[in-house]
Amino acid sequence: MANPIVATKETIEEIFDGAAERYDREGPSVFRKFGGQLVELMHLAGGERVLDVATGKGAVLIPAAEIVGRYGRVVGIDLSSKMLDETESIAREAGLDNFELYKMDAEHLEFRDEIFDMVTCAFALFFFPSMKVALKEMYRVLVPGGRLGVTVFGSEPPPFDPGWRIFAEQARAYDTAVRTPQRVVYSPDDVKSVLEEAGFVEVETQLKVYDVVYRSEADWWAFQMTLGNRASILRMPEETRRKFKEEHLARMRPLFREDGLHVGVSVVYGTARKSNE
Repeated sequence: MANPIVATKETIEEIFDGAAERYDREGPSVFRKFGGQLVELMHLAGGERVLDVATGKGAVLIPAAEIVGRYGRVVGIDLSSKMLDETESIAREAGLDNFELYKMDAEHLEFRDEIFDMVTCAFALFFFPSMKVALKEMYRVLVPGGRLGVTVFGSEPPPFDPGWRIFAEQARAYDTAVRTPQRVVYSPDDVKSVLEEAGFVEVETQLKVYDVVYRSEADWWAFQMTLGNRASILRMPEETRRKFKEEHLARMRPLFREDGLHVGVSVVYGTARKSNE
């Protein structure tokens, strides 16, 4: 059994370009929910300037833009141009025009120093080949005293447990496993240490646990095809994909209840500040 390959930036761009249209639309819209809760924790004010790193489909950007209002500005960056296209469409439909979107690498932010009042990064730190470099860049573009808000998956329970664990076991057995550059799950103490090592102060973390319900097998499988798991599937020939899907759903089927498949998801919310010095 071969070791999992590590997703490159090109792989990540391909994954989310291909999934952009259906991202966070298959099954419950979990990332929109988590993004809204991160924005609530950040206590945004009207007129503030916000950078949302790895903005995806605007789960953080859109509620942030609604709060900062006409005199504020929210900038979203992402490696996936297709995700940015989707975000622009959603934001325009919401009547927003106080935002900007750029295809950009989080490890090389193309902004001058000390320009944003707040930087957010939801469920993306584990995609960066160098998390330290990306956090250093976020620190750089914050004004003194500026705030940082991040979310990552918590370790207790593991994300989408037991579904993702079963998927990962299968992918390893098929020798098609693809892993993120960084580990995916963290404890609140882990997040606190990572942010403090990056120079942030007043770091606070909290863990929230959710019960996410997928109504059908089709919903659950479609969800897999919108996230990083998609990379493992794309490595398979078409016939192997069909076999993998059948085996996976056969293993998941006994876990369904009358109202659907319940999976546990824990999220670590981290907030911090850049020093005033």
